[in-house]
This record gives sequence, C-alpha cells and structure tokens, in this order.
Amino acid sequence: MKHRRLYRRITKFTDVWDAQRLLVEHLNPIKDYEVVPVFQAFGRVVYEPVVSPADLPPHNASHMDGYAVNSSLLQNASPSNPVKLRTVGVCYAGKKPEFKVGAGETARILTGAYLPEGCDAVVPQESVTLEGEYVVFTSPATPYQYVDMKGFDVSAGQTLFERGRVLKMADVALAAALGFEKLKVVRRPRVGIVAVGDELTDDFSEAKRGKVLNTHSHVVARLVETAGGEPLFLGIVPDNRAAFLQLLENQIQRLDILLSIAGSSVSEKDVSSILASENKLYVHGLTLQPGRVGGFTFYGDKPFIFLPGLIMSTLNVFMFLAYPVLRKMLHQEPRYYHHRVKAVLAEDITFRKYHDFVKVVWVRVVEDDEGLRCYPVLGESSGMSIPSRSDGFIIAPPGTSALKAGEKLWVNYPPTL
Repeated sequence: MKHRRLYRRITKFTDVWDAQRLLVEHLNPIKDYEVVPVFQAFGRVVYEPVVSPADLPPHNASHMDGYAVNSSLLQNASPSNPVKLRTVGVCYAGKKPEFKVGAGETARILTGAYLPEGCDAVVPQESVTLEGEYVVFTSPATPYQYVDMKGFDVSAGQTLFERGRVLKMADVALAAALGFEKLKVVRRPRVGIVAVGDELTDDFSEAKRGKVLNTHSHVVARLVETAGGEPLFLGIVPDNRAAFLQLLENQIQRLDILLSIAGSSVSEKDVSSILASENKLYVHGLTLQPGRVGGFTFYGDKPFIFLPGLIMSTLNVFMFLAYPVLRKMLHQEPRYYHHRVKAVLAEDITFRKYHDFVKVVWVRVVEDDEGLRCYPVLGESSGMSIPSRSDGFIIAPPGTSALKAGEKLWVNYPPTL
C-alpha cells in the first residue's frame, strides 16, 4: 500500500537579504499623485521637489518689540548725550506701514512687523525711556540690529523638500507660510490584508467560545498606515485554496500589494504555495528567525507577501519584506527599519538553534546616565505581549551563537505600532 505524504516541507531557505533585494528589484515606485490641501499633507510623501516661490520673511522685519530707527541718528548717543526722536506711528505684524520715518523720527514696532521705510535697525523697548511722544535713546545702534532680513530663512527658488520626503507638520506649516494652499503627494499604496484560517474570527463572542480573535490584521493595518500605505481589510478566508484563489481574483485589481497573514506554514492546509507552479518568482522560506516560513510571490505584477501567523514572525517578515516594498513604492530608500539608534546590550543572549539565520530579538530601550541601554524581551514567537513590551529590534547575523552584554548595537524601530 502506498502512503501519500500529507505534509509539505520547506527544502530551501532563501537568504533574507537576497529575498528582500529580489522583491524590491521587481517593483516600481507609484506614478500616481494626489493634490491635497496643504494642512492635510502631514505624513504624506512629496511627489516632486517643492520649490519656494518667495522669500521668507518676505521683507525686513523686527526681531522684537521696540523702536525702528535709522542707526545713523544714534551714532553718538550715550547716557550723557541722549538722543530724542519723535514717534510717528506704530508698525504691526501682517501690515505694511503706510508712513515713512524721517530725520528726528522713530516708530513703535512689534515683533514680526515690517521695518518702515527710512529705518535700518530696531532698539529694544527695554533700552529706551519715554517722554510723551518722544523716545529717549542712550546708546548707539548698528545697522540691521534686531532685524530679520528678507529671505534669511528661505530664499525664493530654494528647494524645500525633495521627492520622497515624508512631510512633518513643521514642513506643512512652512509650505503654508510660503503661500502653498495645496501640495502634490504620492498616492498611498493600497494594501490588501487577508487573514487565513478556519479558527479565526472577528467576533468577540465567538472568541470567548474558543475561536481565535483576528488581532494580527489590525496590527498589520496600523503598520501599513504609519508606513504611508492605505490598509484595506479583505476579511478572513478559510484554509481553502479555492476560496483563497477566488479572493485573489476578485480583489487584486484594486490593490498595489497583498499581504496574507498565516497560511504560510507547512501543513496540508496552508495556502502560501497556491501560486508556486504558476510563477517563477516564488520564495517560501527565509533565513530569518522568527519568520522562517515567510515569503513572497507575484500575482501578475502585484507583490503577494506571506506573513506567518505567529505574531513575532508576522512582524519580522513585515519589516524585512513588506516595509521595504512600501518604501520603494513611495519613492524612498527601501530599508527594513523606520529609524534606528545605537544602544548598549544590557544582558547576554544565547542562540541555541538557527545559527545560520538572521536572528531577530525585540528589545526594550531605557535611557540612563550613561546613555541608551536595550533589554531583550524574550519569549516564543507566539508571545502576544512581546511587541507590547518592546520598542524595536536588534539583529544577529548568520553564524552568531551569542550576543554579549556591553555590545553596542543598532536598535531598529518599526513605524508606529
């Protein structure tokens, strides 16, 4: 009697860096853009270089509250030789003075106000005394003291933001101050998120009766959103290849990327191999721990990334494959971290297996008098509390059996979880 093998197994693990490079090389940045109101551009990616249309400030302006003067009138001013100038008006921010300041005159000026014609300096209000309509000066003034010169901050024609920049709120405010009412930004990549498994549910009452709550989809959606993408929930599909293929055919046209959660392991039900025979570019199995059963393929020209079902594997494969894809599509360097810092490892870490893999350890970062220290948050790859207790992750390259306390390592931060 012949016995049929019920279980698949991964026979080849692809170097995770090679997999990342191969995936990214087959992608192009998004060519579409949107024009959005300037204050809605926060967090969006600049589509094309933004060039300043004007100087900032657009005129010589007072740096503080005081009196606008012609500095030549105060050359010989001193306590023993005070100079009295008559006040002829007040200069307010946002309104160009309609008067000129002549010989023997001064003008009250507020911070940010236009410097009136006939003046080249500002004397702080605490340095003068008042006598009716006259102001008494007892010290010299130098040309352009306490004056913000036209264009000192930004000059007309200056490039403000290069293509691919993620706009901070300070960037948005600067653009608005320079007169931009709208900005051109890259269209958000549309990322389909599908959870795979007969055991999953979105219903809390069913979860209380034994089903598994579909939490991972919400974690991945948050990562997609903070990475600049538009997450689209495609729901839960059972461990059924026909059902999964039907979902692919129905949804793929409106997506830029498809992420599946679970269904990438090696049981007879897993659906990750559904396109293996149809696509030469198929990777299943990575030299990444946790995350070794992750991978990717393409459905047409759309990347389809397999995120494993255990939470730490889900996060790691997202960071090493999906995140670089999102960055490439948004005209950014396709790296596997949002930002990173150097921190001293606080405790020894020993790796008992997968020595030839890239090992990922999530850590908590603490600042003390000596700088940043990182503490490993250890546990099984199914540990739901690990990401909650972590700030970022460190990696140990292939061939590493241990990391020693005292080593200074890069802590890689994800986009906000």
